[in-house]
Amino acid sequence: MISFGACVVGDIGQQFYRELKPITQNFEKEAMLVGCLGLRCLEDILHRDGYDPRLKRSFKPELVLDVLLQKGEEPARAMNEFGLWVTQTTQGYTPVLAAAPLSFDGPFIFWYFGNFAPSANPFGYNVADMDSVYRCVIRSTKGTMRDLNIPDNRKPPHNALEDAIYQAQEFEVVFEMMKQKK
Repeated sequence: MISFGACVVGDIGQQFYRELKPITQNFEKEAMLVGCLGLRCLEDILHRDGYDPRLKRSFKPELVLDVLLQKGEEPARAMNEFGLWVTQTTQGYTPVLAAAPLSFDGPFIFWYFGNFAPSANPFGYNVADMDSVYRCVIRSTKGTMRDLNIPDNRKPPHNALEDAIYQAQEFEVVFEMMKQKK
């Protein structure tokens, strides 16, 4: 995991974002091509040879890992800060890790908590796969929240925080659908 972002569903102005120091120099180029698209630490150097993942042939993930080694947050510190942020922003509520798909994002977050800040994990077993919730609302095993056709104004593309905000906006629509079905 090289970055992660979160916001509060229903109050997307409350946000958390970190870019992490890599824990290994091993990588899958295909994953890095996507994961590096919205890294803020690259904004000023994307024009330099090897840093822009949109230029697949000349992209060099090892250069990005070097930048993250210099500018990224230590994973233990980031996870402790994230746990504290979740606890503070959900005071009086049960924090739930919600994602679409949860099967992708959830394991990374829980692995990082478990390996770098086990006592900071505020979620416990409280998770929600947002597409599954949507399928329950529409009473169909087919469909994803993309079917809602919510305008996608994410800039930059695939930044972890921008993705979290977009998913929260989708989930807010699903919650409204749930209210209307009562």
